[in-house]
Amino acid sequence: MYTCNDYRRLDENIQAQLLFTDGVFLMTRKTEKFRVELFYLYNFYVEVFFENEEEPLFIKPFRDLSELRPYLKLINIDALLEDTDKQ
Repeated sequence: MYTCNDYRRLDENIQAQLLFTDGVFLMTRKTEKFRVELFYLYNFYVEVFFENEEEPLFIKPFRDLSELRPYLKLINIDALLEDTDKQ
């Protein structure tokens, strides 16, 4: 298992290999320029940025939970709220 800093120091090809074998895909978001996939790996998060559909442009590992803010806006919790109202 790697720490976030250890992972950062690895060659990008090894980062990608570890991510796609051991990482857990969480969700995708879109920006004006990129499609960004979020993964959970070894106790930290990793974003993979794509400019086109095939090849990743770059990989960004992080531990700071504030980096998850763009994803939180995409999560619909309406069903959870409905269940709470029924109780």
